[in-house]
Amino acid sequence: MDKLTQKRWEETLEKLSGCSKEKRDHFATLVLQLADCYDDDMSSKAVVLLHKNDVLAMFSAGANTMDAAEIVSKAHEALMATVTADAPPKEMLN
Repeated sequence: MDKLTQKRWEETLEKLSGCSKEKRDHFATLVLQLADCYDDDMSSKAVVLLHKNDVLAMFSAGANTMDAAEIVSKAHEALMATVTADAPPKEMLN
């Protein structure tokens, strides 16, 4: 690992030291899952969406533009199905 990446990693770990164990464990799981997307077999793909100050940023790992579009589309469908699952019948038409 080069010095700049090492420094950024150490700064990130320092930020996490103030977080709860649950948040640190969640971060570790996220990093491990993302690391799988960089394997040579490229069987895992991820899209990470970041929303900060009304700005949306998207990063992909192991996914090209078409893969990312498909992942986001499937995620939207799954989220909408979850959101509307308990909605009253009237809301299902909107």
